[in-house]
Amino acid sequence: MGVAEFTSVAYFVKLGNQTITIDVTLNGFGFTNLLIGQIDNVRIDILANTATLTGRDLSARLIDAESSETFVNHTASQIAEVIASRHQLTANVTVTTTPVGQYYELDHARSTLGVNSRTTTEWNLLSSLAQVENFELSVVGTVLNFGPPVLSMPVFVGPGSFIELTLDIATNLPGGTIVKSWNSRNKAVFSQSEGTGLTTTIIRPNLTQVQVEQIAAGHLAVLSQHGTVLIGTMPADVAMVPGMQMSLAGTNSDLDQNYIIAKISRMLDARSGFVQTVRAYAIS
Repeated sequence: MGVAEFTSVAYFVKLGNQTITIDVTLNGFGFTNLLIGQIDNVRIDILANTATLTGRDLSARLIDAESSETFVNHTASQIAEVIASRHQLTANVTVTTTPVGQYYELDHARSTLGVNSRTTTEWNLLSSLAQVENFELSVVGTVLNFGPPVLSMPVFVGPGSFIELTLDIATNLPGGTIVKSWNSRNKAVFSQSEGTGLTTTIIRPNLTQVQVEQIAAGHLAVLSQHGTVLIGTMPADVAMVPGMQMSLAGTNSDLDQNYIIAKISRMLDARSGFVQTVRAYAIS
């Protein structure tokens, strides 16, 4: 394919919903993969002679897949493996042993589009299961990750590492959570409280005591992510990824602590060069 054909309007018109790979290099020798994803939209500006491609990573395959399937006697990890295989993704899954879903006599079943169910896609189903198991869910490249958080050694940064740096501190955040559930099979109420101070209450049907404890711990962890949030713009580093720890020092305050990177947005243009904006939350 010649250059003229590659840059023609006809080429972009015919792209369709293809899978694309974005690689970058900082030194000109060896490339690092930033994204493997699918094209969702092609915008062609005829007069400006430009084409803008918009898309998502391969989690889009799960987000777009509606599900009406009942996974009978499946564990969360088995469901993750089935869905990964269905979408040609490699499953990086931590094994779980508890069957999921509602309890009815000796049968464990999950109907993703059943009455009173809020799960409508395969991504929502796995997100719900990850919340119960206190797992993280992501698609990186062609790998579906479903397992507990893996904390790496922190990257050390100071105010001088950033072009812009702000920290948001929530002053009226709930410090505790209570989870309650009526289990129709056991005819019993299960509950669990975590944390102290102002609390939030979650009520869900047909959970076991173990599931109630897991949800309480998971919800408290989510609440803590909003306590202190770091937002900083810095020169791009392709080695930094969501889930990595960042250790801030140099503010001479309680803000000098470890943070978990939740989101990285990278931008390359002629004016700013190659920069990234990092959003991270303090580890309580």
